[in-house]
Amino acid sequence: MSHLLGRQDCVDSLRRDLTDLQGTVLDVFSRTGPIRSPSWKFPDKLSCNLDLVTLLEQYDFVEGEEEFNQHSHIVLLELVVDRLVLLLQSFSGFTEGMLGGQRSGSQTGAAGPSTSIGLAVRCCWNNLLRLGTLHQCTLRQGKKMEQGALTLQAEEQVPSRENANSSAPTLKSAENSNLSCPLSSTSGKSSGKDSTTCSKSGIAKDTRTVGCQTLESALVPCDACSRSQASLREVSNALIAVCQTQNLPSSLARFMEVMDSSLENGQLSASDLAYWASEQSKDLARISKHLAALLGMVQPLKESLAASEAQRGVLRDQLERMERVLSLEKEEHQTRLREMDLRLEKMNTKNTEVVSKLQGEQEELRKETLSLEEKNSKLREELSLQQDSLQKLEQERQELLEEIKTRLVDREVTLGLEERVRSLDTELCSTELQLYKERVKTQSLGRLQESLQAKQKVLVQRVNALDQECEVLMQRLADSEEDSAVLEERLSESSQDRAGLQAELAQQRALTEELQKEKERLEKSVGDLHGAVSRLQGQLQEQAQKERLLVAFPDLCNPTPCAPETTGDVLLDMEQQMQANSIRISVLEEENSRLRNSLNKLRDSAHRREMKVLSPQQLWSHADVSPTQSKPVPAAPSHSTGDRDPYSGMGQELGVGRRAGEIPGHRDRRSPAAPSSSSPSPTSYRLAPAISLPEEASAISPCSRLRQASHGRGSAARPKKK
Repeated sequence: MSHLLGRQDCVDSLRRDLTDLQGTVLDVFSRTGPIRSPSWKFPDKLSCNLDLVTLLEQYDFVEGEEEFNQHSHIVLLELVVDRLVLLLQSFSGFTEGMLGGQRSGSQTGAAGPSTSIGLAVRCCWNNLLRLGTLHQCTLRQGKKMEQGALTLQAEEQVPSRENANSSAPTLKSAENSNLSCPLSSTSGKSSGKDSTTCSKSGIAKDTRTVGCQTLESALVPCDACSRSQASLREVSNALIAVCQTQNLPSSLARFMEVMDSSLENGQLSASDLAYWASEQSKDLARISKHLAALLGMVQPLKESLAASEAQRGVLRDQLERMERVLSLEKEEHQTRLREMDLRLEKMNTKNTEVVSKLQGEQEELRKETLSLEEKNSKLREELSLQQDSLQKLEQERQELLEEIKTRLVDREVTLGLEERVRSLDTELCSTELQLYKERVKTQSLGRLQESLQAKQKVLVQRVNALDQECEVLMQRLADSEEDSAVLEERLSESSQDRAGLQAELAQQRALTEELQKEKERLEKSVGDLHGAVSRLQGQLQEQAQKERLLVAFPDLCNPTPCAPETTGDVLLDMEQQMQANSIRISVLEEENSRLRNSLNKLRDSAHRREMKVLSPQQLWSHADVSPTQSKPVPAAPSHSTGDRDPYSGMGQELGVGRRAGEIPGHRDRRSPAAPSSSSPSPTSYRLAPAISLPEEASAISPCSRLRQASHGRGSAARPKKK
């Protein structure tokens, strides 16, 4: 049976059964009065006071809620049991009333503990048995009375027989009425006793009694009861309507629904009428309380109405005074508007002048930026040309290395070349440091140019913003003219608009001052840029002059031997050494060009002397040397104090170490420097200027600057490796 639990048809059938049982219970209560016994389902309540309408609304079938439907099914079953128990208890009370006994748990008794179903069934069955025995006794007595009546009829005449025959059915009808008609307990007792006594006395005393109908023995309700109940129903309907209109709960509404569904007009018992009167008194008390609350609310409203009337008169006087003040303020406002128009025209003229000045300054800034861009492009072209020349010199260096490896064998020449390489390293460090500084300066110039462009864009945006603000001010002026009619009615709004215009004028003045300051700042920055450019140009010229002096006068100061720092990476050190050698080759090429000119001049004087001079090893290609260079030329007098072998500087320049397999730039730093020759060799008269060229550069920059330059070369070369 579990599959039937919670089904809609089962729930609906239980709801119908409950309504039928409740109607039967009300019918029984109308004849016996309410049974005040505790409920079987709700032991803390009386069974006659349960509101089944609310319970049926609460426990109804809900689509999609299976658990709730099962719970509703169980609750409805329990309510059916509760109503059946109440019916059994009411039956017991009815039979006890007919029997004339005292009812257990009577109307006046207090509500006891929960009633057992078994006890209720046993009590009902006992009462039915007693009623059955009583009915059998009455039947026997009736038979005896009929027999006595028959004997008397035989002795009497014919009319007396008819009277006797009519008295017998009246007795039977009286007995049947005691069994069938539902009356209250007290009325049942009195009617039973009176009917039996009357019947006995009538039979004994008067054999010619005539049957008549009285209010006590009437089987149909009288007209007075029906009319009084009808009038009571009309009054109840009126009370229910009043409660509904005032949104009040009505106790009579539920009672009338039950009465309409179960009983007809004029068939209510005295207990029902008493219950009806109590419910009606509850509604009347509720309505009277609501009416008192309404009266309590009306009185303060009347008082507030009188106060508001007095306040309205005061406000009317204030309104008249405010209208007068408003007319005066309107006139003042019109005069102020005229003054504001004149000021606005002056501000417009000033703004146009400022805009024209800013446009002229903008054109000047644009021209200056164009000139700076042209200079930057020229510098980039020069840089690309230098890179091309470096690549060419690198190729020539490779060729020269191959030639020198095949020709240079002498150890003294290699030692001299090592010293030459050290001096050139120092010179390379200084030149690379200067080159790095120049690159940083060019980058700073580029950044300054970008900042100038950004400032120019900001100026253009501010000029546009000023134009837009001028247009907005013109539009606001037109709007203020259109809203003059509204301002006449609302003085407070006009004062706010006036304050807004003053604030906007103040903002406009502040903007013009800021633009003037920005213009002065830009002029100052442009002047600073011009000065920086001129300083950079002077520094470039000074660096070029220093480079020429270092190359032309290398013997002015002695070099400080300082071992070159390495990064630890062989490939990176080789790349750095390659870059250094390319710079050295460029310097040597310039020196070779000057030496060629000096050789051509010295040849004339060399032929006059008869000295055995070895022909110098040339660092340039054979195609660049004329055929006359291979002839023996006498040595020119040396102008230097410490002449050396002509091949020492060249070998040192091109990276030839003490050993043939040594990598350039990675020589043993612990090896002692080559000893300088005490006496001039025969070849020292030919290339003395070339040997001592880079020594001045090493003397100018200390070892600390060489380390910084080497670190700068390492940091600049690492991104290239990545």
